[in-house]
Amino acid sequence: MKLTILIPAYNEEGTIKQVIEGIPKKINGVDKQEILVIDDGSNDKTAEIAKNTGAVVFSSIKNNGLAKTIAVGFAKALERNSDITVILDADNQYDSKEISLIIEPILRKEADIVLGNRQVKKLDHMPVQKKIGNQIASKTLSMLVGMKISDGQTGFRAFTFEALKKIHLFSEYTYTQETIMQAKFKGLKIVEVPITFRKRYDKSRLISNIGTYAVRTASLLGSTIIYYKSIKFFGILSLILFSIGSVCAAFMINHYIITGMIRPYYAIISLAVLFLVSGAISTLMTVLSSISNRQSILLEQILSEIQDLKRIDTESALDDKTR
Repeated sequence: MKLTILIPAYNEEGTIKQVIEGIPKKINGVDKQEILVIDDGSNDKTAEIAKNTGAVVFSSIKNNGLAKTIAVGFAKALERNSDITVILDADNQYDSKEISLIIEPILRKEADIVLGNRQVKKLDHMPVQKKIGNQIASKTLSMLVGMKISDGQTGFRAFTFEALKKIHLFSEYTYTQETIMQAKFKGLKIVEVPITFRKRYDKSRLISNIGTYAVRTASLLGSTIIYYKSIKFFGILSLILFSIGSVCAAFMINHYIITGMIRPYYAIISLAVLFLVSGAISTLMTVLSSISNRQSILLEQILSEIQDLKRIDTESALDDKTR
């Protein structure tokens, strides 16, 4: 069983060494483990310190943001045939020794993805506005995926190889909610476990402005739900539009039969035409979404099979070297 500890880092020279050194050298159920630091264009000594502390480091020339950094990390973990990939932040807010807790449900084959629940309500050091934002986002996420998610924004989580190859990140801002939504829509099992979450003494590099974070997160949730539930979304929308248009049209037809005139309801005629045409467009979008979804499923199956072939090739090459 190979474990990859994936650490996204941006200007974390003050804590990266402590995080890496805190990772247990031996974890039950794991035969091989490696630490993979994805340096997101840091302009301090983050990459140098991480490399000197024993991590494998991949550095970006520029700062790309957390979501893209995680996407790179996922790709590297798949390339390196990681059976389990654990994401661990570089700011030392999470306890590295709890990696065993995070991967335990996977080792027991009870989960495809494990989320570290920070138990936000109990945290005394988290600002009230962040607590409220976290709870609103988590409840909204729970409603969208149809299961209770206590902490949808946690940065301490684990993925199996099978789960990782099915997750495709599109966001350029954050990956936390998108991975959960994709996982549920693709039938992956998610489990939460309680973890420790320490106080951060400097400013968050992701959530520098609560309002901006909320707007971007809401936009991400909306676009993801539309993408994965597009048939249902456009189907319901077309039904609503056709219903309104039909009511307007029926009213005008009845008025014309009774009076022989359409005056003074010219606006209602315009509304009827507008809603009926919009409904027809939404119906067309439903059909196109159905076709697109089938193509997406086939493409994901192809990508999954390619990853499986790469994994087999890599394992075969390693076997040849050991003979």
